[in-house]
Amino acid sequence: MREPRRSLDDFPLHDGEPGEAWGARETPSSVAPAAPTSGAVAPMGHRWSAAAADAAAILAIGALAILGARWVTGSVPRLSGVAWALAFLLFLSFFATVPPLVLFGKTLGMALAELSARSGMAAGISATAAFRRWVGTLGTVAALGMPLLWTARAPESPTPADRFSGHPLTLE
Repeated sequence: MREPRRSLDDFPLHDGEPGEAWGARETPSSVAPAAPTSGAVAPMGHRWSAAAADAAAILAIGALAILGARWVTGSVPRLSGVAWALAFLLFLSFFATVPPLVLFGKTLGMALAELSARSGMAAGISATAAFRRWVGTLGTVAALGMPLLWTARAPESPTPADRFSGHPLTLE
């Protein structure tokens, strides 16, 4: 009896035979990396994905605002407008980080990377902890990511934002 086809059987990214089921090959357990478990401290790869998604969302909204201002005024922004644009991006980063953390325990990027800053069954974290996480993240960005070198050496150690807020990121 023939096995029914699954939706990704003919997807071109696997190197098996066309009729071979997706993921049918088994890899030895000594070679296959262990998948992180739910509730574990978030690895740096997931954190980078979340940060990139959050930064992309903030920059996209900032770019739309600048393009909208250009369209309305009909003039190119002057160099003195750079300070205003940076202040607007800082403002956006605050509102893209703190309210979602308070309400849901995660930002847009954290949701995409399946991370959470929640502790226990609460929906979110306190406003003070969310603000501290935002300040810790800004401090890390201002230091050009240098504080993350200590976290990269020991993946289970918390980032500056984790330490400052008291809520480490965990996998969901």
